[in-house]
Amino acid sequence: MEKLTITPQTGKQLGRLLFHDEIAYLTYSASEIGFYYSGERIFADIITDEWRNDKMQQGWVGVFVNQDSEPWKRFALETEEAEYLIFDREEYARFCGISPGELPREISIRIAKFSEMAFGMCGIRYLLVDDKETLRPLPKRKKKIEFIGDSITCGYGIEGVWNVDVFNTPQENPYKNYALRTAKALEADYQLVSWSGIGLITDWIPPERETPDETVLIPQIYPYTAYTLSKKLEIEPELWNVSRFKPDLVVIHLGTNDDSYTREKPEREQAFVQAYKKLYDTVRKNYGDVQIVCCLGLMVRTLCPVIANMVQELQQAGDPRVHYLEFDGQKPEDGIASDWHPSETTHKKAAEKLTEFCRELLDI
Repeated sequence: MEKLTITPQTGKQLGRLLFHDEIAYLTYSASEIGFYYSGERIFADIITDEWRNDKMQQGWVGVFVNQDSEPWKRFALETEEAEYLIFDREEYARFCGISPGELPREISIRIAKFSEMAFGMCGIRYLLVDDKETLRPLPKRKKKIEFIGDSITCGYGIEGVWNVDVFNTPQENPYKNYALRTAKALEADYQLVSWSGIGLITDWIPPERETPDETVLIPQIYPYTAYTLSKKLEIEPELWNVSRFKPDLVVIHLGTNDDSYTREKPEREQAFVQAYKKLYDTVRKNYGDVQIVCCLGLMVRTLCPVIANMVQELQQAGDPRVHYLEFDGQKPEDGIASDWHPSETTHKKAAEKLTEFCRELLDI
């Protein structure tokens, strides 16, 4: 077999991949590399970090084959470096209940990060492919959507149950969340910039605390490809090259964690709005007249009118391409996921609402 180093030109890449020292890092949730392959087997040599020692917070990777909606493989990164079997034609054929000869010669394969940026570094040193085999990129879709969010956008706890499970990366699944369901329904490529517990002016804080937690905030990480990962690697954070992904629409789903601090206090809400407008300005600077949808409401609702009023002000100031969409709050009858996060059913309902809202904006 031959070693193939992944470069920015290898396959189709979704998400903000970081390339350093000939290693391709899958960074935020649902970042991935996709390609067509005609060989028999593929291995990926993947490195990870100290989170490998904590089974609740290891990095997780999934492999999608052809049009399968569920990953063929989904595995934890349990060692500092290892070669993982990504695809085996005979094994996959048995999985499908058919003979290898019944599979198409050319197979589409996507290597995807299931765990979020905060846990489990995922760096692909190389792929091992059959001799003389090449990787052909998967086709790009006509539309592109960028999602900026927090734990909800990461798919936090979506496979867990409230009061039974606590957060763990084995139960984190961005491919079941509202964002990727919306992108799939709209036949759009996607990019997630999301981090659990994050906000615009504070991370989540407990009720007894009165000061914001500014450990990791969206304004800090959004301008960079992978700010926190770069710090871990002890390299200068790379400014994200916006030409690598030019979305037709940007969805901002923030405020859930800021709500833990603002608590309907006007001066705190004003600070939140100021930070939100700065993010809005950055998106406008990056992407011009892109459609922007500001969402909230699944878990908390006190900042919903604050965001709605802000969007109305922006519209009145002359921007008809910024919008507000309020999600319905999660309901016990739809299930509650780990740590009181939205269940898969709630994510499905949110995706249906967002999809219909965005369909008109994208004229599809």
